Amino acid sequence: MRRLIKGLTLILLVLTAAGCSAASEQDPAAKIDWVTNYADGLRLARESGKPALVYFTADWCGPCRELKKYVWSDKRVIAASKQLVNIYVDADQDPDTLAAQKVRRIPAVFFLSPAGEIVRQYAGDYSAADFAKQMSSLAAKYPKGK
Repeated sequence: MRRLIKGLTLILLVLTAAGCSAASEQDPAAKIDWVTNYADGLRLARESGKPALVYFTADWCGPCRELKKYVWSDKRVIAASKQLVNIYVDADQDPDTLAAQKVRRIPAVFFLSPAGEIVRQYAGDYSAADFAKQMSSLAAKYPKGK
């Protein structure tokens, strides 16, 4: 009986660990390499020759949480993000950058050239497939960064 209990306990621990691991795999911060300082992100884009994606967000923003959960964790988006410098701007932590970029609502996503110029603001549905397509399209315009 003790062996059975130990065996079941071991199985339960393994399943719990696997569940925790799977949950952490959906954390977008663990998959996309975010630069959390706007100026550092611009410098990195300029130095690497890669275009940048700037994501303006806040913890209290419902649509932002949806993007984090369903878009930034998508494998296609994660793969496309490797071609860009990805800048994460928290509206509550960096309100000056929001004001300087004239961001009026969040979530907001801007695509920048390697020189830091706004190429376009994300326009489209908030689907992972559309994000990945637009990210890859931007990266293709600046092949030097590859």
